Amino acid sequence: MNKKTKIISLSLVVIAVLGIFIYQYMTRIEVREVDFSVQEAKISEYANPNAFVTAEQLKTMLDDTSKDVVVIGTMDARGGAIPGSFQVWRPDYSGTDVYAFGGMANTKEEMERLFSQLGITPETTIVTYAANDQHDSARVFWQAKMLGHEDVRLLDGGINVWIGAGYETGDPLNIGDRPETNYEAPDFNEAGFNATLDVVAGAVNNDDYIILDTRSESEEDGSRTLSGAFGPGKIKGSLFIEYSKATTEEGTIKPRAELEELYADVLASEKTAISYCQSGVRSAYTWLILTEVLGYEDALNYDGSWIEWSYEVYENENDEIIQLTENTN
Repeated sequence: MNKKTKIISLSLVVIAVLGIFIYQYMTRIEVREVDFSVQEAKISEYANPNAFVTAEQLKTMLDDTSKDVVVIGTMDARGGAIPGSFQVWRPDYSGTDVYAFGGMANTKEEMERLFSQLGITPETTIVTYAANDQHDSARVFWQAKMLGHEDVRLLDGGINVWIGAGYETGDPLNIGDRPETNYEAPDFNEAGFNATLDVVAGAVNNDDYIILDTRSESEEDGSRTLSGAFGPGKIKGSLFIEYSKATTEEGTIKPRAELEELYADVLASEKTAISYCQSGVRSAYTWLILTEVLGYEDALNYDGSWIEWSYEVYENENDEIIQLTENTN
C-alpha cells in the first residue's frame, strides 16, 4: 500500500468515526456494535428464544417481502427509524384518559384500534424496538401479549445495534402505508399479565407473592420523585432490583446465567412475582426478563406502578395503601 492509499484509507476511517460521533450528538442515540454470532448463541439459551431477534435477523425478515411482519419503534421522533417500521411513542400506547392520572396502558379497545391502523392481524409477526434503553419496547411487547397476540419479538439492543451493524435508517412508515385491518384481540387476558392496585395491595404481607421495585435507587429510597408521581416512597416490603441491572454495557440483555444470579431470590421463592416502577414501563422490562429469558411463568407487571400507588397515598389519602407504603415524607 503506497503512501497516498494509506492517507485515503486513514481519511475514510476518520470520516466514519466522525460521522458516528456527529450522529450520536445530534440524535442522542448511542451507536453500539455487537457480535451477531455471540448474540444468537446467547439468545438460544433463553427460555423463549423466539421472543427475540438480532439486527441481522430483522434485516433478513424485512428483506423477505412475502412475510407479514410489522416492526414498531417505540421511541420519539429522533434520528430516523428502521426502514419499513412504524414509530409510536408513549401517548400512543399508554395515553388513555380513563384514569385521573397518566401512564396507564391503553385499554383493549384502544390497542385494537392502534394495531388496526398499523395493519396488524392476529397472524402478523410483531417486532418491537427502542433506542438506548429497551424498556419501552418491552412495554409494547407486554401489551401485545396481554391481547393474546402470539408472535411478538423484541430487537435485542434496539436501533442502537441496528445502526452499529451499518444498516441504514430512514423515515418511519405513516398510518395508511399498510392497509388498515379490523384487529381483534385473540385472547385478551389482563389478569394473567397485569397486577391491579387491589392485587398488589393484597400481595403485601402475603407469603405467596414477591414484589419487585425496578426503579432507580433514589426513587426507591424516597430521595427522588419523578414527574407524574404524587410523592416519594415505595411499596412496603418490596425487593429492590433496578431494571437496568439486566442489561449489558452494549445495551443488550445479559446472558441467562448472569440473570439467574441477579434474580436468584425471585427464582428460589417460587412465588408470584409482581414488578413495578414509575408507570409500568421499566417493570415491563423486568417482566420480560423473568418470563421470556428465565421462563418464570408466575410473573405480573403492575401497570399503575408508583404513579397510581402514590395517587392513592397523597391524593386519595387511602388509609389502607398508606399503611402499605414506606419512605414517604
